[in-house]
Amino acid sequence: MSQVITLTTDFGTRDGYVAQMKGVILNINPNALIIDATHDIEPFCSKEAALVVNGFFGYYPERTIHVVVVDPGVGSERRCIVVSYKGHLFVGPDNGVFSPFYGDAYPFHVRRVSNPSFFMPEPHPTFHGRDLFAPVAAYLSKGSRFNDIGPIVDDPKSLPLPEATSTDYALQGKVIYVDRFGNLCVNIKPEMLMKPIQEINVGSLSIKKLCKTYQDVPDYDPVALINSFGFMEIAINKASAFERLGIGEGAKVKVIWRSDKVENQEIT
Repeated sequence: MSQVITLTTDFGTRDGYVAQMKGVILNINPNALIIDATHDIEPFCSKEAALVVNGFFGYYPERTIHVVVVDPGVGSERRCIVVSYKGHLFVGPDNGVFSPFYGDAYPFHVRRVSNPSFFMPEPHPTFHGRDLFAPVAAYLSKGSRFNDIGPIVDDPKSLPLPEATSTDYALQGKVIYVDRFGNLCVNIKPEMLMKPIQEINVGSLSIKKLCKTYQDVPDYDPVALINSFGFMEIAINKASAFERLGIGEGAKVKVIWRSDKVENQEIT
C-alpha cells in the first residue's frame, strides 16, 4: 500500500488542526508521506472540495490515500466513509465531497467507517478529521484492508452539481467555482464543444473564440479557455474576472454555435 497521504481541508493553517491530524498519522505510520493539497477550501463548502479533489487526485500515484475534511455535519448522523475509485482511496464525510466519482462510468466502491480498531480512543464529536479520518488513512497506508473498514454503502450522498444544457444552436452552462485569481470555472467540458463557436456570452462580455492560454489575449483582456481541471474557464489576463464582471458561482455562460438562429431558441 502506498504511504502517500494527501490532506484537503477548510481548516486553514492558523489553529493547529492540521498539525494534530499529521501527528496522529505519523504516530501510526512514521513513514507516511503527507502532502498538503490545500487547507483553503471555503469553510463548509463541500462542493468546492469535491471539484478541487476531483481536479488533482489523478496526478498522484495509484493507491494514494486522500483525506478530505470539509465537514459542517461533524458529530451528526452523517456517515464517515472510504471510497475506492480508480486505484485511489478517499477518506472523509458522506456529505457529497466525493460526488464527482459517483456519476462516472468507472466503478467505485464505498464503505462506512465503523471498525473501532481504526479510530483514536474516545473520538471527539467535533473533530472526526483527527480522531477518525486521520487514523483510518494512516492504517490504510500501512496495509490495512479496505474491506475491513466497515460495511458497504449503497447510497452515498451526492451534491446537486448543475449540468450544462444544449440545443442545436447553443450550449448553456453555469459558473461552478471561482479560484483565488478570480477565474470563473464553468461546468462545460471540452467534449461538449464539438461545433464551431460563434461567441461565448457571460455577464457583459462577448468572447469570440476559445483560446489555449491566457497570453493569447492582451493584458487585461477577457479570455475563454479549457483550464487544468478540464473545464471551460472565463478569465481576465492578469486580472480578476470575478471583480471585473461582478458575477460568481451560478452565473450563466452561453456558448452560441450559430448566431443566425439562436434568437429563435431560448435556453432556460
